Amino acid sequence: MYQELQRKVTEEKPSYSRDEIQWLLEHLGDPSPEIRDELVFTSLARGLQEELFSLEQFRFISEEVSSGEGLYKEIDSRGVSALKRSFRALIYANLLSADGNKHSLFYKGLKADIRNAMLSQGLYYLKKEKDTTGFSSQYGWIHAFAHGGDLLTEVICHPSFPKSDIAEAFEIIGKIFKRVEIRFTNDEDWRLARAFYEPILRGKIESSLLTAWLQTVEFPLKEANDFHKFSNFRSCLLEVYVQLDQRNSLQDELKEAIQSFQY
Repeated sequence: MYQELQRKVTEEKPSYSRDEIQWLLEHLGDPSPEIRDELVFTSLARGLQEELFSLEQFRFISEEVSSGEGLYKEIDSRGVSALKRSFRALIYANLLSADGNKHSLFYKGLKADIRNAMLSQGLYYLKKEKDTTGFSSQYGWIHAFAHGGDLLTEVICHPSFPKSDIAEAFEIIGKIFKRVEIRFTNDEDWRLARAFYEPILRGKIESSLLTAWLQTVEFPLKEANDFHKFSNFRSCLLEVYVQLDQRNSLQDELKEAIQSFQY
């Protein structure tokens, strides 16, 4: 099975059997980065993004990855458990992206209960995740907070996510930054920034919504690790600034709000 799936990675338009997809899903959080990153995630993400799977297979994948507790399975455990959650979050992101894309074969392909579960879990996942490891010498990339940021982006941008709930989503992101006590060193803050600027770039919201929320945010410096929290969030805002500015989408009010954010 492994050798056959490896061969398909290099094929231009491979097709996959149910058993092959099942094997990939069973190894989604494999401890080996060669299997997890170079074979499993590459195959699943490519299959979803390039529409190599059928609609039936798309639904099978969504049912399998969201079964049981989904992203919350063994939420207090680290190591391999965190790997499984982290890479499940990335598959959630790919599934939601395809489901919400009008030009995709998989548009509105998720069952309503699964879509709703993914949107809910994706919104709250990083409030529960404890493993802040970026790169592990034992497992390679774990990167749960970066992958969770990618998922948050697709949750907020999904057509089924109500605009009325976006302010709450921003509040959740703010609480994530206030909860993490280490300084991010593997671009997790930049990946979380996508959840702020992508909804603007994709036309889901006006930048004034982010501006209004940002004007209410405070990061008081009382404890020694408070500066790490502030610094993470400041770096996140700088990425928002750069990405919007590069695309001529940085409105003056948001620009001023970011520039004035300081301790």
